[in-house]
Parts: sequence; C-alpha cells; structure tokens
Amino acid sequence: MSLRTAWPRRLTLVTVTLSLATLLLLSGCGETVTTSPTTPPPPPQTGNIVIDTQPDILNGPWLLTGPGNFLLSGQADTTLTGMTRGEYVLTWEAVPEWSPPFAQNKDLASGGEILFLGTYSQDNPFAGLEFGTDATLEVVTWNIEHFPKNELVTVDLVARAIMTMDVDLLALQEIESGFYFEDLDEKLVGWTGIRASGSAYEINLAFLYRNSGDWVVDSVREILTSYDREFPRAPYLMEGRFKGTPVVVVNNHFKCCGDNYISTDPWDEETRRRDAGILLDAYVRNNFPGRKVIVVGDLNDSLTDSQASNVFNVFLDDPATWRFLDLPIAQGPPSGWSFPGWPSHLDHILVTASLFEAVENPAAAVSVIPVYTGFPGGWNEYDSNMSDHLPVAVKLIP
Repeated sequence: MSLRTAWPRRLTLVTVTLSLATLLLLSGCGETVTTSPTTPPPPPQTGNIVIDTQPDILNGPWLLTGPGNFLLSGQADTTLTGMTRGEYVLTWEAVPEWSPPFAQNKDLASGGEILFLGTYSQDNPFAGLEFGTDATLEVVTWNIEHFPKNELVTVDLVARAIMTMDVDLLALQEIESGFYFEDLDEKLVGWTGIRASGSAYEINLAFLYRNSGDWVVDSVREILTSYDREFPRAPYLMEGRFKGTPVVVVNNHFKCCGDNYISTDPWDEETRRRDAGILLDAYVRNNFPGRKVIVVGDLNDSLTDSQASNVFNVFLDDPATWRFLDLPIAQGPPSGWSFPGWPSHLDHILVTASLFEAVENPAAAVSVIPVYTGFPGGWNEYDSNMSDHLPVAVKLIP
C-alpha cells in the first residue's frame, strides 16, 4: 500500500471522530445538569470511657458493664475508645486493707466521653468517730468549705464520715456545687439531701437527713430572706418530729471576718453578726414560743469575747431562754475547737428553754468530731480534702 492511498483514509477517521464529539457536545447545550445531594455522614454511635483510680500505686481493679451485656474487667487507669453509647456501670473491686469507691453509673452519649473517677481509702479511716445512738436525736453542724474541695475525693470522704458518725441530721454550710451534693446524696442510701440556692457565690446552706429513721421532716424553708445585711445567707429552717415530738432546727452561716469590735457602721462585720442574732431571737420568740428549737451553724464568732465586743449578748444575757451547748468547748483548750487553723471556735449549737431538761439528761452529749484523725497526714490532709472546719454535734432525747 502506498502513502498516497493511506492518507485519505486517515483523514476520514479523524473527521468522523471529531464529528461525533461535536454532536455530543452540542446535544448537551441548554440542558440543566443535576446531581444527587450529598448525604451527610451519620453521627458517631460510639464514645470514649476514661477510668481513673486513685491512688495510682494501687492499680485498683474494676469491672465495667454496659449495653448489650457488655462486660469488661481490668485494673489501673484506662481509656476505652469506640464504646457503644448507653448506660455503663463501673464497680471497683477490693484491694487488701483498702475500701473501694462507691460504684458509679453514667450515660455515654454518641461522640461523647465519660469519666469514672474512684478513690480507694484505707479501711474505715474514720473508725472511732461513731456518735449516734438509737435512743437519741443527733444534729450536726458542719461547714464543708467550698464543697467539694477535691471533687469526688471529697464526696467519697464526706459520705464515709457521715456513715461512720451514725447521726440523724446534718446542717451544712458552704455547699457550693449542687451537682456534687446530689452525688453525695446518692451515695448515702437511706438519706435525703436538700440544698438552698439563693446565696451569693453559691455558698449555700443544706440539710442531709435520714429518711428511714425516727426523724421525720415536715417542712424546709428559708426565713428572714429580706435581711441581706444581717444574713448574707438566709437561715434555713427545718420542722420535723423525733419519735413524734416536734423539733425545729435552724441552720445558719453568719458573715465572716472583722476586727473583734462592734462599731456604729451598719456594715461592720461584728455589727452584722450581732444584728443577725437579734433578728433570730425575735423570729423564734414570735413564731415558736415555748417550742423545742435548735439553732446551729457557722456563726463566725467566739462565745467568749468580752461583753463589749460579744456579738451573742442577745442570747448569753438571757439564760432563762437560751443556752449555747458548746460553751464549755469554747471555754476549753484550743485543741478541742471547731476551727483549728486559726485557732478559734466558730461553730455553735444553741437551744431554747424547752430543751434544757433534755440536754441535762445523761444520754445527751455535745462534741467536736475530730474527723482529721482519719488521715495519715492529719489536719493538713483533712484541710486539703474536706474542710477547714470540724463538725460539731449534739445528741439528746427531746
């Protein structure tokens, strides 16, 4: 075949090919091109679980259960990824000479993360702090500073201390976190917690009480709420019955600080505390005449100041109506006071005349409970993990 006969055939092929391409291009002119919408990826159906056991040296063992009969055992700190969403329960297992943390249950959301934090404690560090009896009503006042100072560590320790004390009712101050307070309430099986919410900076008052014993609660409310100068935290009042006998408990947290002098300045700290006492005295007289009333709390001042600078004269000058049950403690050595870091005795228990006979009964007692003795590091460890105040307790048969 010669070049002369092959050349036209190549031209024909190129021409046909270009013509087909042109026709295809022209046929698309003027038409709308549509595409299928992009389907977004489905949300993740898994999340992460972090397990943190304290102290780390124990390598504490645990058991995790979850959706679809999920079961996994392990020890020490662990992070689990790609876990199916749903409810998980983590149980810490025994370590010789240590008490495991309380079991926890938490919901894992899609794409989320949950933390199980548990702190082992040496077996019953608070052994010997038992206070309550079956025959008596026990009321404890306890400022648990900035609760919880060390988050879940504090929650676990406070729960163990309360269970060891074996009391009926706690009047608490500085309960800043409602979330952790609910956690504390859940750990105390057979107890009910109720927390006020109106205090500045969330330094709220609260009650914890047994709901299965001889103490029956009728009502709880804040009082004197319009007196912000005198009460930076409104008093929290509980009415209840012990074995059928009506008793009123008033929880307080008076203004702090000052210079030990009562001045004419209405915003002077001592003046505010003095005026708070005057209002409380009038309130009880007007609303509960002749009733059994227990006034407790962090009253932030000493009972033993001189007459000229004593903010509690309204009570101390009327011994026929009022009695500070912890006055002998305040008059005693500093080692027995409720605020050792200063040291001073600031947390008090005050009763009306209707309870004088009850407190003179041999079954009655008043005590500062030395919770710090449960810590190897003593007071400093207690202060770092629980509070700078110690609880003050009374037991009596009203």
